[in-house]
Amino acid sequence: MKHSNHAERGNVLFILLIAVVLIAGLTYAITSSNRGGENLSAEKTLIAADAMSSFGVDIKRGIEMLTRQGKSESTISFASPSLSNYGTADTTPDAEVFNIRGGGVAFVDVPSGINDGSPWEFYGFTRAPGVGDDTQADLMLVLPNVNQNFCKAYNRKAGYADNAAIPTDSAACLHDTSKRFSGTFADTGTANTMDTGTFRTPAGFACVACGTSYHAYYVIIDR
Repeated sequence: MKHSNHAERGNVLFILLIAVVLIAGLTYAITSSNRGGENLSAEKTLIAADAMSSFGVDIKRGIEMLTRQGKSESTISFASPSLSNYGTADTTPDAEVFNIRGGGVAFVDVPSGINDGSPWEFYGFTRAPGVGDDTQADLMLVLPNVNQNFCKAYNRKAGYADNAAIPTDSAACLHDTSKRFSGTFADTGTANTMDTGTFRTPAGFACVACGTSYHAYYVIIDR
């Protein structure tokens, strides 16, 4: 009987040991999976930040092509089948940034999961700190209402440290759908001025805070 009791206790301890090992393994697997998801999410955010800056570069080059062909800033059009607020595509094809007969820029959809679903916007009423002569409004590609993770990732591309404060625009705010670009710029002296002291300059691109909202921009015409 004593031998049997010892054997039973040994079996119980062995089973408990196996259970502890299995639980530890399961916990490690779950933790690793969560970390992998976080890393993947961070990687996707960085890819999205790259996509926006690359899109900005492409648009800037497309506009330069149009101006070399004799088009003025006031005639540039962002009409596209993918944008509903900038006119009808093919109306003035040789002046359209996203037309093969114009700027030849391939339209890029907003990467998923980085904002509230707002589309790309184009504005000409804000001047970027340290860009151009710093008195006139620049033409900007703007992605409104991005999340904070994207905002910080985009700013890292602009040279901001991970723990740096997000630049601010406490004046009119560079995002205002009533001021979509249609060929005119804000006059000198009336352009929206962002909080220069919060930026790394020249600030050709950055993500800024307007109150509790974050908006990313890329200057596509510096004036």
